[in-house]
Amino acid sequence: MTLGNYGEIFMGNPTNLKRAGYDDPGGNIAYDPEFECTGGSSDPNDKQCPFETKESDVMGLERTGRDGRIMHLNMPSFRDPLCPRTLKYLFTKAKRPNDIRVRVLQQNMDDDDDCLETYCKMMAQLREETGGGDTSKGGPAGDACPHRDQIFVHAISAKDAAGPTYARGLIGQDMHAAYVNNEISPQDFCMSTDSHMDFEPEWDEKMVNMWEQTKNEYAVLSTYVASIEQLGVNLNGVHEVPHLCMVTFTSQVRTTATKCARNLVKPKLTNAVWGAGLSFSKCHAELKVPVDPHTPGIFDGEEFNRAARFFTYGYDVYTPNRVFVLHDYHGSQHNPKTSSWGHGTFSHEDLHNAYYRLNTMLDIPGGEPDEQKALQLRRSRFGLGDRRTLDQLIEFSGVDLRHKKATIDGKNRCGNLQWVPFMEHPKGVNFIPTFDDTTEEPLDLPYDKSSVWYDPHFDGAGAGIISRGMIVDEKDPKAEELRHAEEKTAHAAFKEEAKQLAGNSHHADEHKRLAAALEEEGAESGRKEVVSSAAAAALKAEQMNEEGVVVFPPLLRGSPQSALTKGKLFLSQKKHGIEHLPIQIKIAVVILIFGLIAALITSGSGRGRRKKNSKKR
Repeated sequence: MTLGNYGEIFMGNPTNLKRAGYDDPGGNIAYDPEFECTGGSSDPNDKQCPFETKESDVMGLERTGRDGRIMHLNMPSFRDPLCPRTLKYLFTKAKRPNDIRVRVLQQNMDDDDDCLETYCKMMAQLREETGGGDTSKGGPAGDACPHRDQIFVHAISAKDAAGPTYARGLIGQDMHAAYVNNEISPQDFCMSTDSHMDFEPEWDEKMVNMWEQTKNEYAVLSTYVASIEQLGVNLNGVHEVPHLCMVTFTSQVRTTATKCARNLVKPKLTNAVWGAGLSFSKCHAELKVPVDPHTPGIFDGEEFNRAARFFTYGYDVYTPNRVFVLHDYHGSQHNPKTSSWGHGTFSHEDLHNAYYRLNTMLDIPGGEPDEQKALQLRRSRFGLGDRRTLDQLIEFSGVDLRHKKATIDGKNRCGNLQWVPFMEHPKGVNFIPTFDDTTEEPLDLPYDKSSVWYDPHFDGAGAGIISRGMIVDEKDPKAEELRHAEEKTAHAAFKEEAKQLAGNSHHADEHKRLAAALEEEGAESGRKEVVSSAAAAALKAEQMNEEGVVVFPPLLRGSPQSALTKGKLFLSQKKHGIEHLPIQIKIAVVILIFGLIAALITSGSGRGRRKKNSKKR
């Protein structure tokens, strides 16, 4: 039996429920779709609902349905033997396979099976078994490889892999190039998923229908998808679905403690928590909020970073109320090849810089202390949007980013939520912002009054006469000196707070335990195991953070095959080493060193005399 008429949400154990203000001891509450618009108020003036699709949005197409809209699938694959099977399933089980386009970021070694070629062999075998026909039977006789021209493979060497964000970032660049070439419309549908998936029959039509149930042009369906063992299964007889709504802090923000929902009548608004395993939306969301590729080696932190960017661009994440896309957890997680991307070419400095970048973006301790430089990054190509603020995200999600706490008040945000209003961009939902190819700074300036970045000094009347950089130079030198002194004091306090908060992170401890386990295993088997580059780099980077070492190299050094745009946003180039210190400090350091040497010599000679005397006795 389900609570209420619209489904129910599992909130957690009774203690968590009581803390959140609910009395039900069973751990569940009734889902209330109206709450998303009203916030529980009965006053009609308080009702504010998401933006439904308007005639002006659809670029001459029908407001609903798939007619005239292509479905684009983005799929990174790292040495995955299940990639060809995923292509086979998605085409053979689709209702409209001719309207699907797939982009695969293939990261293989020379001896790995090619995803596309193996897919073609699988389709030929299916055709032989069934006698051929439509796509579900392997295609018509004579078609060597059905839908081959709808699959685009971007291949790089697995040796150049730098983690999931880098791979998805390359696909994002391919998407942008296709958009520039008019191969993708903002009104098309886009789905991002993994390369080891299965699908329910007519999954493509069902995903579109489910997205339309949100009645929100800015909706993004996302979750950690169910296992393939649940294919065709109504889980527990109540259409139980995974529900993302909680995080924890490791080295970054990590999605955790997946809840569930049952018998939902429509997708449920979540607290902006997004999962990389499934993301379904109109393509203007993918084009506006591409994955940040300047974060090599990042796993924890990828999802909430993008969630924050979706939210601030005006997008809303919803938990799907039915399962149409499924994940082969056993087949993917038990294959050591598919998880070996941590042996890539990125260094500990690259990873340290990625942490710094993510921390700066979300105002997490350990980021850029200079407010103007941090703002410059947040406004850049892979930064935050300008429809909602970071403060609104913290309040809505309940995640205390600035203090690295899972909640701001001890309560989760898994229950009924009220939609956060914003002002749409005056150019409409299909407007894709532009950025400088070299600096990645915004080109669509000045900001309009609906933007959270709007500043009347720069964006008001006469905008363009004064640049954003000029006003800093015109400030009173004494006032600037005082400001810098205040910032220095604040930064020292900030670093101390960050150091204390870092004690909550068990990420480095995880890597230490991994290293110890591998050392022990190697000793027992008579061979030496090497900790992955990702583990070693993460450990080194966090040690550098703990020691207060500030390293801000270029945003991505040694990017493979020059795949990324050059000349990224340099936020800081602080120098380290004695040669950069003032002369007085240099002299003091030299005197200190000589004093230590003298003390060691004296101590050593004293021990020698004592040993000599003891031998005599």
